[in-house]
Amino acid sequence: MSEPIAEGMSASESAAAGSTASPAVRLVGRGLPNRAVVRGARVESVPGTLLVSRDGRTLRTFTVGPQGDVVAAAHLGGPLLADIAPHSLGAVDLLDADEHRVARFDLRDWVPEADELTRSRDALERSGLVPLLEHAGLALRPVPASGLAAALDARPPSVAPWRGLPVAYTVLRTVAVVLAVGALLVSIFATPPDVLWWAASAGLLISTLAAGGLWLRAVVADRLPTNGVPELRPRPAGAASRRFRRTARLRAEPGEVVLLDGLGRERRLPRTGPFAVTSAAVVRDGTPNAQLELRTAAGVPRATLPWDHWFGGEGGREALDEWCAAAALPLERRAAPARRHRTEEEAARMIYAPPIREIVAASTWPHGLPGQAAVWQTAPFAFFLLLYSYAGSPAGVPWVLVATVLLTAGVQCARLLARRIWLDVPVRSS
Repeated sequence: MSEPIAEGMSASESAAAGSTASPAVRLVGRGLPNRAVVRGARVESVPGTLLVSRDGRTLRTFTVGPQGDVVAAAHLGGPLLADIAPHSLGAVDLLDADEHRVARFDLRDWVPEADELTRSRDALERSGLVPLLEHAGLALRPVPASGLAAALDARPPSVAPWRGLPVAYTVLRTVAVVLAVGALLVSIFATPPDVLWWAASAGLLISTLAAGGLWLRAVVADRLPTNGVPELRPRPAGAASRRFRRTARLRAEPGEVVLLDGLGRERRLPRTGPFAVTSAAVVRDGTPNAQLELRTAAGVPRATLPWDHWFGGEGGREALDEWCAAAALPLERRAAPARRHRTEEEAARMIYAPPIREIVAASTWPHGLPGQAAVWQTAPFAFFLLLYSYAGSPAGVPWVLVATVLLTAGVQCARLLARRIWLDVPVRSS
């Protein structure tokens, strides 16, 4: 994540001070704790300046020109990229006067549908970075095939506004683990002093409460606003999990079409610009592979919703008609499928289908929130300290350790059980 710069004029203020800003660049779809980042992150430009902000706070600013931080931009892509870095969609590097790479826009971060694309050319076009860089005064040049491997290995700082774990939590967690290990080692050979008992048990409990607080803050901050915009929820033809029915939705906001998949990952698609969503097209209507494609004026699909999972149930067609009318999106009932690789279409359908249990399990610990160590490391420490505490510890220590075990292993086991027997069990509409 990019380091913040000194306080100064915000990106929007800077844009207002110059000429009209270039088309917005949007992030890839993300879930907790970065849904709010997907909404609030901005890359803007005015002639001579490029700015990256999040929620009005400037994260990076680059001056463009012969005397500035950046004098050129280079695109890492092309047919050879798939051989050198099979899972990459390429990147755009900002170069200084000495050809050093000062920053990198990884296109997997800056294209809303990056998870379903396979070609770097498509990713670059859909990112909107080309007109944005031109507006700032930077022409984009390709990296020659002979220099592509070296450019990929350079790894300059990434321009990405994702939230990570706060430093204060990391420090607190480290101190708690060190104290717990110390108390356990002393307990094996002797009776720890009361101060060590209290420090170790309180450290584990406080770090657990801090982890829970970070999760709660992310859940509250990342909620979608209920502002009366047209919204459509899935109406599956068959069985679908409660998670999918409760979480997935399609919204039409004034400047964007917003989609949430069954895991709560949010994708925001523009309604203006060359890659704006301008229509909805029903493809292969009446077949098992029917789907709805949200398309640009040129017919490029920017999201693909499997028909049976979203509109196949009772009232699904009518709900789609109403949503498209409210969103002012023309609906084509019998459209030809968009031209794209079959692997891309299958990946696009899977993203907006009910998630299978393996995918749900892999998404349990999202980046930027306390992970498995906050549960499955803390719980054993607290449990073993609880066993040794009966040999001689201050009266309140066992209760602190019991609370820690319940808040870690207890809550997580209850969550896993609820997921397995209720939330992710396929059910039919009543």
